[in-house]
Amino acid sequence: MNHIGRAEIYTHYPYIDSSNVIDIIQKSMTPFRENADDCQFLINYEKGIQPIVRANPKKFMPEIDTQAVDGIPAEISDFWISFAWSNPISLIQRGDSETDKAEAIKELNNQYAATGHIRDMQKLARFVEICGVGYTLIEINKEWEDGEAYFTRAIVDPRNAFIVRSSYYPDKRVMLGVVFTTDDEGNIYMTAYSKDFMFIIRGDKIKNGRKIDYTKGFEWREETRSGEKNPMGRIPLIQWVRSEDRTGVFEKQISAIDNLNLILSDISNGIEQAISAVWLATDVELPEIEVEDEAGNKVKQIQTIRDGQWLLTYTSKDGKTPNVKPLTLDYGVGEMRENYIAQRNLILQKCHVPQRNDNSGGSTGVATDSAAGWSDAEGQAQTQECITIGCQMDEVKVVLAALRVSPDIPVDNPMLELKASDIQPAIRRPKNFDLATKTNAIATLISHGFAIEDVIANIPLFQDATQVISRSGEGVRLYQDTIFQVVNDAEGGIDEVAPNNDRLQADLSDQVENSPLLG
Repeated sequence: MNHIGRAEIYTHYPYIDSSNVIDIIQKSMTPFRENADDCQFLINYEKGIQPIVRANPKKFMPEIDTQAVDGIPAEISDFWISFAWSNPISLIQRGDSETDKAEAIKELNNQYAATGHIRDMQKLARFVEICGVGYTLIEINKEWEDGEAYFTRAIVDPRNAFIVRSSYYPDKRVMLGVVFTTDDEGNIYMTAYSKDFMFIIRGDKIKNGRKIDYTKGFEWREETRSGEKNPMGRIPLIQWVRSEDRTGVFEKQISAIDNLNLILSDISNGIEQAISAVWLATDVELPEIEVEDEAGNKVKQIQTIRDGQWLLTYTSKDGKTPNVKPLTLDYGVGEMRENYIAQRNLILQKCHVPQRNDNSGGSTGVATDSAAGWSDAEGQAQTQECITIGCQMDEVKVVLAALRVSPDIPVDNPMLELKASDIQPAIRRPKNFDLATKTNAIATLISHGFAIEDVIANIPLFQDATQVISRSGEGVRLYQDTIFQVVNDAEGGIDEVAPNNDRLQADLSDQVENSPLLG
């Protein structure tokens, strides 16, 4: 690999048009190819194409050199793809929105579903978790039919796309998105998107738009074109990252994984060398046999000892007793195996992958959660969630722009009134073992007057919070009116009557005192 983390690509231009887009792309190709090569390495590494790196060549029995890989990168990436991306990102109404946009946001979620959003998120997740970056491309659906989305959403391989930021601006804003495409004849083109233009480029020529470099008398010369107007007014290529340094989920542990593979290979070598033993013979005369050398000459050679053969020995006249036994080297396979397991668990811990077993002394609930590493994984997932929400909002802004210029959307569709400030992405990571805690929290907050929108948005239990609020909101509000006006009179405390004076069922808070991490 060239470096850890995918490099950002910058230009000094404050504006991009046909006069400078070729120059920007040409200067961007070197860092892009380095990033693409790194992505290819990581994808291969995750699949098990991993080098066995030895500091020195194997000297003892060099013909036995097992090269075994553990496959731990796939275990790490599979966990994080499942844990962080198993549920599609849904959109809900932002809590401080002045007007009710629930129906419009519900329709927007349906539009996402029509694009294959649920299936495609897993493809995007693999690129983001393994390579550290992934891309989505939003375009107007120019072949719209009834029942389809008004926009298209494609997952773009990071080996075939990049974005360019401008160092001219303090916020380092995205100025250009480039995607490599292939036409029906197999020709490779680049499609570049700026805020105002869309360029189809082959080699160093723009192939679309009006002619802008035509000189009379030079009709034979290939003409340069201007590109076409970008109707959305936004760059439709969105970069997704899992961390600010744009590293893959196991990328920082590659050297440790290489060492783990070496330990595993040496354990396998030790076992095979014990099976293919070298024989030690003391006070034994081995018979000589005639063999032909490479030149065809008859030469005498001492017969070697092989497994499964008989060897006749006798006690010599001087009383020496013959001894034949396999010569073995004590590699300490047991100790190596313990070291291998310890190194493996340490790599998983550094990649925030929880253990599959309970090492907390038979405890349950929060104690198991803390000891096995699930709390650590959840904390890391929440950090990554902040970045993912930002990427999703970048995409939502492009989607709203595509809806506004779609020729097929009805003018009275409520989605046309949506603004980015109305929308909040919601990421759900439901875990069965804390279902009781979530249920109790929802019941307690609602019975104490919290708005259902705030409760559902902040307690990750449901996959689509907007639909829950739409279907259940009226019933919850009727329940709250009954509780406050008829039953409790807002007493609170120990005098408050059911259902507010006690929990509906036990939850994980009962297990806090059992946690091995207390103190």
